Amino acid sequence: MKKAMLLTTTAFLALSLIGCNKGEGGESGSKKGKPMNISIFTIQQRQQPPADNKMYKWIEEKFGVTFSFDILVGDKDQKIGVLIASGDLPDLVEVDSPKFQEAGCLLPLEDLVEKYAPNLRKHYDSAWKQMLDIDGGHIYSLPGYGVYDGPDQGTFYNQNGFWIQKAVLKEFGYPEIKTVDEFFDLIEKYAKKYPTINGMPTIPFSIITADWEAFNLWNPPNFLAGYPNDGNGHVTEKNGKYVYADNFTDENAKRWFKLANGYFQRNLIDPASFTDNRDQYYAKVAQGRVLGMFIQGWQFQGDAENTLKTSGMYERTYAPLPVVFDKSVKPHYRDLTIPNLQRGYGFTTKCGEKKAIEILKFMDEMIKEENQKVLQWGFEGTDWQKDDQGRPSRTPEQRRQQEDNNWILHNKAQLWYEEAPKMEGSFSDGFACTMSNMPWEFQANAKPEDIEIWNAYGVASFAALVDPNPPANAGWYPMWQIAPVDGSEAAIALTKTEDIRRKYLPAMIMGKPEEFETSWQTYVKEMKAAGLDKYVEFMQQGLDHRVEKFGGMPK
Repeated sequence: MKKAMLLTTTAFLALSLIGCNKGEGGESGSKKGKPMNISIFTIQQRQQPPADNKMYKWIEEKFGVTFSFDILVGDKDQKIGVLIASGDLPDLVEVDSPKFQEAGCLLPLEDLVEKYAPNLRKHYDSAWKQMLDIDGGHIYSLPGYGVYDGPDQGTFYNQNGFWIQKAVLKEFGYPEIKTVDEFFDLIEKYAKKYPTINGMPTIPFSIITADWEAFNLWNPPNFLAGYPNDGNGHVTEKNGKYVYADNFTDENAKRWFKLANGYFQRNLIDPASFTDNRDQYYAKVAQGRVLGMFIQGWQFQGDAENTLKTSGMYERTYAPLPVVFDKSVKPHYRDLTIPNLQRGYGFTTKCGEKKAIEILKFMDEMIKEENQKVLQWGFEGTDWQKDDQGRPSRTPEQRRQQEDNNWILHNKAQLWYEEAPKMEGSFSDGFACTMSNMPWEFQANAKPEDIEIWNAYGVASFAALVDPNPPANAGWYPMWQIAPVDGSEAAIALTKTEDIRRKYLPAMIMGKPEEFETSWQTYVKEMKAAGLDKYVEFMQQGLDHRVEKFGGMPK
């Protein structure tokens, strides 16, 4: 899940509070016979939808709504800071941190949803108490993921993993890969055998460190040690008490970065990982020459991996492996579904309550099953049809289109849909909300390369390859949903320690092995001096609260 990255200066916060004055909001265009335009700031770095986009035209014609997207370019935190300080806010903002809320820029939504959006309120029923609890009795954003209306039929995996090209596994007969050393040994073996791919140098392993995606630099030790995705830390039980510890300076972190230093000495980690921007990083993935990554699937499974598919390089797409430090560690990569709290669309004070009500009424219509089926499946007769058994299905060409970035750009409402409230799991007729999760479609979509991998490892999907039976979530889980308030000691410490992480961790990976121990000691000393203990103390308080409200480990 996306990690909070916090701005901290008091002066900035003061500007923020000035900038986010309450606005009246524009009058709904539908009342005037004109479309209501919804302006949105999004951190999704996709292309603007063209004027002839089929799904957005359907939304305009049926619901009287159009969109204006302000798509993030450059540094996320800087852009958010400018929006807050200027007060020049859109109607909706994509929330992935507390910044907008803490600056007073967001409307509380719980009463408006209760009064004006009954379908939306019903959709959120299973998560409503958690949504209210996490922000002190108010709801400032509407989760776009993790709220299921029916049984989860998911087969797709887009969470954390050490991802490896399918061609690498095939080349060596689908070996059992359990440990991180085995993972790097395998990609090294392949890179030596194939030093170039498509005429370009093979990159054994790459790490994205650009902007907010830098969490992939410091997250590996948590998973290698067998902990789930609790964000910047992990939770253990000591003497009957649940204890939070950071992932930045513990023995697991030291163990991983020392290993990474060794892999770098073997020319397995791309040094450009620490200088490439986001576009440069994903361009290399899309070229098919990056053999392995530690990353969350959703980060690359859109444009980058779709480019590989449409270029006929399916063998260069990726399979997830739940590797750990050693075989004594039980991996915990795959989660059961959780509501994606403090994420999704937030309604700004500039939008105003009057327009917010109209937007909520639109969302309330969009969450209805018949409209969700159009958003998620497409148009019957064009994008899918019923087979001779009356089941929704697609032709081979229709399936191919779902992987074509250009077709998607002209036919799907991705920029809106990705963060909007949506049905997940199953519709009331029993069919999966995601068509590719329907067993017949899943089988038809499966490529020979996938089936070969599944058969080799005795599983039926990549989700099962990671973990066929993920454990129940702990009551506190996940801790990444907790973030300190801007300007607080914990927030200031987190920002300072991030600067230190960005400085020292790449240097330790690329440094001389004989200097590692000294560099590590200096790094830990600076992290402590920056107030890391204040952040850990704050997270412990949040953990205690969550355990009291929602419980600890499942019985």
